[in-house]
Amino acid sequence: MHFDLAHFPDFREGFFSGAVKHDTLEMLIEIRQQLSCRYITHVGYSDQPSLNRGPAADISVVTTLPFNWVMRYSAKNYYRVDPLLDSVTPPRRRADVSGTVRNLADEAGLSPEAGRFLRDRELRGLGNLFLAVGASNSYGFKGITEFTFAVDVSEQMNFVERMRKRLASVSARLHTALHGNRNPALASIVAKLLTKREVDCLYWAANGKTDGEIGEILNIARWTVVTYLQNAKNKLGCSNRTSTVATALALGVIEMPVITNRF
Repeated sequence: MHFDLAHFPDFREGFFSGAVKHDTLEMLIEIRQQLSCRYITHVGYSDQPSLNRGPAADISVVTTLPFNWVMRYSAKNYYRVDPLLDSVTPPRRRADVSGTVRNLADEAGLSPEAGRFLRDRELRGLGNLFLAVGASNSYGFKGITEFTFAVDVSEQMNFVERMRKRLASVSARLHTALHGNRNPALASIVAKLLTKREVDCLYWAANGKTDGEIGEILNIARWTVVTYLQNAKNKLGCSNRTSTVATALALGVIEMPVITNRF
């Protein structure tokens, strides 16, 4: 399984590129100030069948968790027991209603392994209350935002009820900012117009690679790359390479150019 990871460790600049970097980080800092939360993680995902999108990720993740924790998470394969990802990865995917607020530690059927994972997070100072909030854009592209807090156990129930509307509003705002234009159904239709190699070339072009570099990555000739990109430009009705990549990104045919990790 692939994750497209944009990492802003401890609300600082991290693994992201382009103008979106600063806008996203500023928004995350503003949300932290509004909610007084410890950390924020947003997961964007689609219920649509996998598209022909080459090396692009299945799930987009934006997180402010500390670097050391992300390394520990990867080393221990915590994605297998993380209740946040359990909500969005097949075959256990659930369709949360937009605005639903869930306390991950109180989930029915929480496995012992997931419980140990949450306790490990608490012991490492990531908070003791982990709230997941569902969201969806106007095209049905789904997302979940996790907010972590440090709240006395006796006050957690009242805290959740008091914050429920604010959390739902903030989660919707964040999801719209990150994925407001994602249209899985349209992307699926458009992707069928493109060959796998055309999608591959668009993906690497979005990541700033030259024609020659793309050729080396895909083990094809430079002029073959030029031909694939030209074909994609014509199929998407664009005037140049930049607009072709921008259109593919906007439709969700390829993912945003970020650091991609395989866990």
